[in-house]
Amino acid sequence: MDGPALSGWERRLLEEIESDLRQDTRLDRKLSTMGAKRPNRAASALHAVGRRISAGVLLTVLVMTSICLGIGVRTPATSVLVALGVVWAASVAASVAATELLRRRRGDRAEAADPLREERRERRPWDRPEA
Repeated sequence: MDGPALSGWERRLLEEIESDLRQDTRLDRKLSTMGAKRPNRAASALHAVGRRISAGVLLTVLVMTSICLGIGVRTPATSVLVALGVVWAASVAASVAATELLRRRRGDRAEAADPLREERRERRPWDRPEA
């Protein structure tokens, strides 16, 4: 704690307030369970997927899927379906590769602009001295 220590009178007041608060069981229960919700696994999984797959990749997958399904339903020949599958896979792979390339370039530019970025990202809350 920064600054001067509490005087005896201030410590006694603080202890009285703390003892009064400890006697309130409803408040104690609310404070002890505050923020202790179970993690939502589905939301966590969606956030993880959202960090890995960009909106451009998702849009490419949706558009190419609709185009390929539209063509495949009209002409259900095996050779057409195989060609559509190859085109769909190539377009999705190209969009994923382009996204990764752009993400790396953006990361390189950010590190060049701010060399301390790496240190800030690796810091944990327990590494910081208390203020």
